[in-house]
Amino acid sequence: MRRDRPRRQVEEAFRQSPGVVLAAGAGYGKTSLASEFSGVYVALAEEAKDPAVFLWHLLAAYQGRAELQRVAELLEAGAWPRALEALLGALEPLGFHLLVLDEVHRAESPGVLKVVQGLVRLPGLRLLLLSRKATPFAFLTVLSEWELAFDPEEACQLAKALAPELPAFEVERALSLVRGWPLGLRVVLLAMRRGLKPELALESAEGLLAYLAYGLPEEVLREASRLALLGEVPEAEGQALLPYAEDLLLERREGKLWFHPLVRSALKTLLPEAEARGLLTKAAEEALDRGEGIRAAGFLLEAGRLGHVADLLVQEGFSWLARGLTYTVLRLLAHLPEALRQGRRALDLLEAEALRQAGRYQEAEAAYQKALRAGETRAYLGLARLFLDTVEPARGRPYLEEASRLFPAEARLLLAENLLNEGRVAEAEALGFSGSRLLLRQGRPKEALARLRESEDPGLHRPPQNHREGTLLRSLLECVAGDAEEGLRWAERGLWEAEVLGSPFGMSLAQARRGHALLVLERLEEAKAEGGPARLRVEALGGLAALGDEKAYREMVRLARTAGDLWVEGFLTLMAAVAWLRRGEVFSLPTLPLLDPFLQALAEAYPFGDGWEDLLRVYPFLAHRTLFSPPVSRVRRALWRLGRLPVPYHPGVRVEIRVLGGFEVRVEGRLVRFRRDKARLLLALLVATQWEKEDLLEALSVSPGEFRVLWWEVVNALEPDRPRGARPYFLRQKPYGLFRQAPELYLDLEPLAPPYLGLDHPFLDEVSRAYLEERRRELLQSPRLEDWLLALRLDPLDEEVLKRLCGTPAQEEALRLRQRALEELGLKA
Repeated sequence: MRRDRPRRQVEEAFRQSPGVVLAAGAGYGKTSLASEFSGVYVALAEEAKDPAVFLWHLLAAYQGRAELQRVAELLEAGAWPRALEALLGALEPLGFHLLVLDEVHRAESPGVLKVVQGLVRLPGLRLLLLSRKATPFAFLTVLSEWELAFDPEEACQLAKALAPELPAFEVERALSLVRGWPLGLRVVLLAMRRGLKPELALESAEGLLAYLAYGLPEEVLREASRLALLGEVPEAEGQALLPYAEDLLLERREGKLWFHPLVRSALKTLLPEAEARGLLTKAAEEALDRGEGIRAAGFLLEAGRLGHVADLLVQEGFSWLARGLTYTVLRLLAHLPEALRQGRRALDLLEAEALRQAGRYQEAEAAYQKALRAGETRAYLGLARLFLDTVEPARGRPYLEEASRLFPAEARLLLAENLLNEGRVAEAEALGFSGSRLLLRQGRPKEALARLRESEDPGLHRPPQNHREGTLLRSLLECVAGDAEEGLRWAERGLWEAEVLGSPFGMSLAQARRGHALLVLERLEEAKAEGGPARLRVEALGGLAALGDEKAYREMVRLARTAGDLWVEGFLTLMAAVAWLRRGEVFSLPTLPLLDPFLQALAEAYPFGDGWEDLLRVYPFLAHRTLFSPPVSRVRRALWRLGRLPVPYHPGVRVEIRVLGGFEVRVEGRLVRFRRDKARLLLALLVATQWEKEDLLEALSVSPGEFRVLWWEVVNALEPDRPRGARPYFLRQKPYGLFRQAPELYLDLEPLAPPYLGLDHPFLDEVSRAYLEERRRELLQSPRLEDWLLALRLDPLDEEVLKRLCGTPAQEEALRLRQRALEELGLKA
């Protein structure tokens, strides 16, 4: 039967949301309702809690519909976050279609939730989730048991199909007993057709077996119970059940007979425990023969053969980790009691490796130490890898020494990487280390970035790759020697990858790298990010130091030295020093050890006065917006000295002119104090507009001779040490005015404070009034209450604006502004 009412509810829900959840207990007709929609269908089992397995399911479901070769390659390599990204790209050309995910509650996990969130953002995809609970999918539209329960009309419809001989009052009685539960009503109606009177209220699986078993031959029930144990069987094996398919609620799916979960649970109770264990064990053996080790583990768990599960993990667990099935391994290990692990030392090591891959570093360290105590010496290699992941060379060194003694071949490259992290670059290279990180520490950031751009990005297979040779290294290198906007994009991609993996380490580092990019882009308030493990906090603290926090700088130095990574100390110190310089402050550089040629050259050139042009020749990216780029004024003066700027003279200073809320001028961060008030007034007039000389003389009420004195006072204030006879850089003549296009000039025009405050001149008063009126008009055209409040702040006594805010959530704040203004004027409300 078609259920038009809930179908219409689902269609209406899709008009409001790209994703809909049918959240109800077993037997509420979720799958039956979903089958009325055409689309891609995937039924999930508990093994799909592992996001890599879940993606393999999706890959199989979409096979032949999209180009998925790249997705399969990434999954084979264990890079499931990158595989998810590739899958979303491959599905986008499919356009509008429906994906149904059944039994989602069985596969619920943080990783699967991230996959679902990615799918929901895909344009054109409608996602229908079938689950026994709404959480954690409440961000989608949820239809519950209330919407899915049968109403009397639907109950009569079902009765006509199953048992037309039943009178209406019996159908109503059955519906009342099962309280609208669709599967319960179906079972009761079938039993009533065979002569059983409804006596039990079937609100759940309780009592289901009595109804199922009534009137069925015992041999049929016994065969059904054996086959139901497996959940689904090839149709050829279930031929004996086909005549009773309706009574047993069997479904046919792609050549297989499928038992409803509640029917399976009910039938299982008919089997003796020993027989059930034997059947499940046999199913596990057959799954192993087919190469389905994870499915075999599931059968063994259900059979209670935990020792067999433990042995299977010892044999297969490390290969599963290599395929990225981290969460599958952790899930299976969680079922094993401690007593079973005795004598299986490899399980402790396996758990440690899985925890490390999941980014749970503290737990991983404890597990490695436990494996060491049990005599598993390969844990030395694991601990070495862990401290390479967290970039703590001092902590990793003793474990590497032991690993090098016991496993010299495997430890060689690990030792090389640790030497790199200690700043011993030449030794690392001699041991065979290579790649972009080596080039960066050799002082060759441009080459490092070029290599990473040209190579096929390895992305994030597991958390370590995120910052070592993948996404977040790309972000850092873009900020150092490329494009800060690209650096921000890669940092945000790395943040998404780390969130998908649930890696706190990756998320913290991604936030720090995002902060570096925002620092370069001068979005300073957004750049304030801090947190994470101690070694990770080094970068976040370095970012805060760059924003002017001296306490953060001292803590950054302490943590970098504790970790044993002095190169990072030098890197972040110079990053902070250059950021201070861009704000007009000179940072007192300490003696910095372990600097590569690039950082050493930066330290020697700091604070980038005349004479650093050769550095710009060698590292041309310093002329762009990067972490180590000097202030634009010093870069442009260096370019002028190299003959690359088409101007006759360049002052090499940054000028800030603030006109809002007062009139203030700073050159290289230092406040300019004019000897004559009229010189200050002259600059304000030049900022306001362009002038012909005669009009400017009249506005100032000065003679030509006095004007010349004022003019040169302003020019020399803005351009200290200007050579005699050089034409002004920041000011223009014929007409007279400010050269607003100068990259070295900052002029505030956005805030709401009245301009030219404190300057008594009728022209500037008129400019100020016109400016404020224009801003008021723009703000009142906005639909946002916040903008109306800003308009009131321009003039707290503006009755029109106050009237508009009355009756809104901002009324209280508006009245406070008005009261404060009246008090300042000595008036009463």
